[in-house]
Amino acid sequence: MEHTALILIVVTLFLLVIIVGLLTALVFKLFRQTLPRESSLPRSQEATSGDLSTGEFHPAIMERLKELDKIKPPRAELFCPNHTEEPGEVTCSICDGLFCRACIKPFKALHFCKEHLPLVMRHDWDEVLTIKTSTADPEHGVRLFDVKKELFKERDIPTYVETHYKINVDQDHIETYLVLFAIRESVDDLRERLKDFQI
Repeated sequence: MEHTALILIVVTLFLLVIIVGLLTALVFKLFRQTLPRESSLPRSQEATSGDLSTGEFHPAIMERLKELDKIKPPRAELFCPNHTEEPGEVTCSICDGLFCRACIKPFKALHFCKEHLPLVMRHDWDEVLTIKTSTADPEHGVRLFDVKKELFKERDIPTYVETHYKINVDQDHIETYLVLFAIRESVDDLRERLKDFQI
C-alpha cells in the first residue's frame, strides 16, 4: 500500500514538472512574439540605411554624425585600465582616470586610484585657490576642473578639488566653493602658474 502511494506521488510530481515546462515554453514563445522587431526594413534596405559611407543621409545629418564620432570616447576609456572587462565606475580625483570599484579607494570624501592614493597619504596638501560657484554661472567651476586636468596631463602636477559648502544665514541659502589643493612644497609655484590660466 505504501509502495503504491509512493509511486503515485512520484508520477504526479513527474507530470507536474512536464506541465510546468510546457507552460514555461508557451509563455516564452508568446513573450517573444510580443517583442518589437529590431528593424521593420527589408534586409536589403537595412544593410545600407545605417552605413555612413554610402552618404544616403542629408549632408547636415552626416556632418553631425561625424562630430559625434569625434567626441565619443574610445572603448578603452570607458573600462577600467587594470581590468579591461570591468566598466569604469569611479573617477580618480588626481588623474581623472575611470576605474572599477576594486581599483579605487575612498579617502577624505574623495576617491583615488591605487597609484595616487599613496601620493595623497604621504604628503601634506595645502589650499592653492578657492572659488565661489553658483548655478547661474557654472563656467567658473568648470574652468577650474579643466585647469586641474591640464596641470596633471601636460605639466605632471598632481592636484585635487574639494567641494565645500557654507550656510549663508543672512541670505538664507547655501554657498558652494571649489577648493584646489596641491602638495605643500609646490603651492607657491602653482599660484604663480595659475595667474596665466585666468580662473
